[in-house]
Amino acid sequence: MPSDLAISVAGIGKTYRVHKSEGAKLASQLWPQWVGGTDYPALVGVDLEIRRGEAVGIVGRNGSGKSTLLQIICGLVVPTTGTVRCRGRVAAILELGAGFDPDFTGRENVKLSAAVLGLTDDQIAARFDAIVAYSGIGDFIDRPVREYSSGMYARLAFALSIHVDADVLVIDEILSVGDAAFQRRCLRSLKAFQAAGGTLLFVSHDPASVQAQCERAVWLDRGQVRADGPSDAVCAFYLEEIQGSEAEFGGAAPDMPREPVARRHGEPWQLLLAGEPVVDPRWSGANPIVIRGPGSGRLDHGEGGATIEAVSIHDTDGAPLTAVQGGAEAELRIACKANRDLRSPIVGYILRNERGENICGDNTYLRYREQPLRVAAGDRFVARFLLQLPYLATGAHTIAPSVIEGTQHDHIHLHWIENALVLDVLASPVGLGAVGVPMLDVSCD
Repeated sequence: MPSDLAISVAGIGKTYRVHKSEGAKLASQLWPQWVGGTDYPALVGVDLEIRRGEAVGIVGRNGSGKSTLLQIICGLVVPTTGTVRCRGRVAAILELGAGFDPDFTGRENVKLSAAVLGLTDDQIAARFDAIVAYSGIGDFIDRPVREYSSGMYARLAFALSIHVDADVLVIDEILSVGDAAFQRRCLRSLKAFQAAGGTLLFVSHDPASVQAQCERAVWLDRGQVRADGPSDAVCAFYLEEIQGSEAEFGGAAPDMPREPVARRHGEPWQLLLAGEPVVDPRWSGANPIVIRGPGSGRLDHGEGGATIEAVSIHDTDGAPLTAVQGGAEAELRIACKANRDLRSPIVGYILRNERGENICGDNTYLRYREQPLRVAAGDRFVARFLLQLPYLATGAHTIAPSVIEGTQHDHIHLHWIENALVLDVLASPVGLGAVGVPMLDVSCD
């Protein structure tokens, strides 16, 4: 294994035997000569090399083999074919239920896991308080892990992993269950880990997180490597397929056959499709945005009186969009229901970037200031904002809609939703600042 490699995966395959029932599965274990079930290939001929200090994100649909690959790399699952080599200490934060014994307390699990990773008793004792403080779970450290919420489990697992001097950190989806504040803290810690020369292997269902955290991405599809290269380009192709939005992106993606693809050792990594490096044909300063929602950090608050039932973005013909280009005209719709008589409801929204900073927003107040709306209890109403989108910087932006009653200066909040929609910006011409302004014309006479 070359000295510059942290992880080397060669020809990895994993096949599971699937039975029609638990009884058939038990029979096959009791009588090995009994033939039954069918083979399911979770991974097929996967080759992957990750260099020291590299951050690599893995994307793919559910069932594509992402978690299986990580478990094999971490030594938790034995591959059917192929070999895996890792250099240095590997710390893994895998899906809920993996790594901790549910009947042990958090304290016992921390000590046991740290010892397995090679820390001495003195090292564990010196770092224990910092681990607990980072996790923020307080007195629950002495409660059995089976009593933890998913967020508490994630916080303790992450806190442990960044305090054990790992050379390689493997993360599988688990951070998505944490609250927004803890996710931001985790991302800062990962940046510091990478800056110190650590190697990161990161799986997430949020392509924007992969792009923000990793320069390189690998797309797994049906157990095979579909693409390997710059995260912006790989995530763009991946999202375009799963959203079925070729027309909305302004052009079809190249035909991408399903043969496994991997770069050869020693070559500079690029986007690889069908074995040949290509350039994303859409990139010419475009600003593709994928629309999804609600975000994992959705939070509802307000005094009641009205409910926001739906938030969506539509084209100028009224068709709902799953993707759009920055600079395009679009219509934001906020559908509400009055739970009591409303005398002067105001519907609005705020667009925020991934750091939580307000980018822009608007509401219906000025439109109806002279003749306020009246909505009877039980009636539904829809606020429509026809606008030209700004150019957004890469990353995950969020839309927070609200409905209030009164005026802009004197009102009560009826319903407010944080992270009602997420706008994943895949690529951007914005190099400075938070947004770009679409230009109608630029000249110099």
